[in-house]
Amino acid sequence: MNRRSLLLAAGAVGVTTVVGGAGAAAAIAAGDPEGSRTPRPMLTWELVGGFVPAGWSALRAPRLVAYDDGVLIADAGKRLRIGQGEVRSLRNHATTVLRDPANARRRPGAPMIADVPSTVFTARTNGRKFSLQFEGLEETRRDRAYPTPAYSLLDHCTQLLDRVNRAGTAWHPDAVRMIVVLLDAAQPVTTPVRAWPAGVPVPQLRKNEFLAQQDLRDRQARALQRAVPHADTVQWPVFRLPDGRRAQINWRFLLPHE
Repeated sequence: MNRRSLLLAAGAVGVTTVVGGAGAAAAIAAGDPEGSRTPRPMLTWELVGGFVPAGWSALRAPRLVAYDDGVLIADAGKRLRIGQGEVRSLRNHATTVLRDPANARRRPGAPMIADVPSTVFTARTNGRKFSLQFEGLEETRRDRAYPTPAYSLLDHCTQLLDRVNRAGTAWHPDAVRMIVVLLDAAQPVTTPVRAWPAGVPVPQLRKNEFLAQQDLRDRQARALQRAVPHADTVQWPVFRLPDGRRAQINWRFLLPHE
């Protein structure tokens, strides 16, 4: 990534963190009408913000998503179904923790760690949604910066995440999220620059935009996967847009509700 893109991305992340932090000490309890056959997650565990390269925040999938039918998906890569008893236990645990804003209040004097992501847990139950945000939850475990219930929920979700990664099957739908990061014209590139892949839509980047995100399905998703067979979070391949500009591309699988 070039310095311009990295700093712009960091700035965008900073805005997100500030806005999210303002509501971190208050649970969100809102009506959540169904109105759609699209599966809705019963629980999501996400990481947001932190100091990350351009495009990384858009590429980052939820750590864990749990659906009412017992399907768990970890990092948009592996899938496992659990029993309804475990679903109820997870829902009750998450709702109990997230409906109390006090569980997201940092202990006075707890150390602050710069540039770490925030953990966001969101639970839905009986048409209601509860969500809390914790800055550096995993990184502050030893310092017990947050109340015990926050770490208890983190442990519960971590156990499920490890179980999905250990015993789950691959989650590979014909649906992906494409992330495109435009490079500066003067930036040197050490990897081959390839022609824009056939069958993949060209992103529409307005003036002064350097980042685009687009969800692709079916033929378009498969075309992107042929051009970029393995999503690599470190080394993004470089392609030349039809107008001559160069861009890095990456992707991840979409989740059922996306």
